[in-house]
Amino acid sequence: MLSFTVFLRSRRYFAPAFLFFCFAMVFSTWVTYIPVIVDKLEISEGQLGVALFFASLGSFLMIPVSNRLIDVLGVGRQTFFGFIFYATSVYGMFLAPTYILLCIALFYFGLMSSVFVIALNSLLANVELKAGRNIMTGSHGFWSVGGIIGASSGGFLAGKIGMPILHLTVLLSILIAAQIMLRNAYYHIKGETPSSGKRRKFPVRPLLAVAIIGLILMASEGAIADWSALFLQREVELDKYMLGFGYALFSLGMTIGRFSGDDLSFKLGSWKLLRIAIGTSLLGFVLVLNVQPAITLAGFMVIGLGFSVIVPEIYRLASRIDGVKTSDGVSFIAAVSNVGFLIGPVFLGLIAEAYSLLISFFVLSLFVCFAFIISLFKK
Repeated sequence: MLSFTVFLRSRRYFAPAFLFFCFAMVFSTWVTYIPVIVDKLEISEGQLGVALFFASLGSFLMIPVSNRLIDVLGVGRQTFFGFIFYATSVYGMFLAPTYILLCIALFYFGLMSSVFVIALNSLLANVELKAGRNIMTGSHGFWSVGGIIGASSGGFLAGKIGMPILHLTVLLSILIAAQIMLRNAYYHIKGETPSSGKRRKFPVRPLLAVAIIGLILMASEGAIADWSALFLQREVELDKYMLGFGYALFSLGMTIGRFSGDDLSFKLGSWKLLRIAIGTSLLGFVLVLNVQPAITLAGFMVIGLGFSVIVPEIYRLASRIDGVKTSDGVSFIAAVSNVGFLIGPVFLGLIAEAYSLLISFFVLSLFVCFAFIISLFKK
């Protein structure tokens, strides 16, 4: 296993992994302020779900463009500029004075998230391939660390200070400055050169099972990220300053799992590890649905522990398909998973509008059960 300390000692590993940390800090800050934005615009759960659909639409429409941009710009350069455009796109949601403008801002946010996420995961696959050792799961662990810090500090600042624009501006200034200093470690990486004169083919059939699991689990992760604060506010009735702790504990579980995931994958094999991980997440959903403060918060942590290795593992599977270019396999999974990450919150919002957030989380657990069934029949 490539430990956390080894990342810190090696700039070529740390720089792309730290991008996941920055990614999570930006995303968790947006998640933390969702209840504030909902209250400011006076919109319902259903309206929020529809608004989040525009982020899904933007992400989906940008998938083919993002993949072609890698060929033109190079994977390192696109990752760097993709992060800057992704991070600054959050201003749109914070500043939107009307519901319509919120939808437009989320559409742009979806466009930029697709550009950045596909480039970032393709970059990591290239670094892992050149390194000749597993760093995928450990690198994703930096996302979890960023989620813990971003959600816990963001929730506290949102509840105590209430200055979202100042909070976002200071955060982005620090993160973008850090990337300017680190970019030389990855900026030059081009990625694999596509064969000229040949139409690019995505490996749909050999990756169908892992793509479905990735779609479901990333949809669930996105739903937890976007709705956990409102779930804790409306179903569990926690105080405002504690609303970010659901996602923070979820991220803590992700961190614990991800910094040991590479070793577990080697010992157990990918599919056995996926079955154990999905089963663990189902136990977490049982605890969350209890709606008792301590038990629910513990449940978010257990779900994070289960989810931790799933997405990195399917990226690893995608990068090792015979006859399929590493960048194509990984970008395909990244694209499908990213769509799921943004569709999940929309789905949850529509159910919450019709019934309740409690029912929507229950339905979400049923979809995770379906992913578990798929894993049982795949060797």
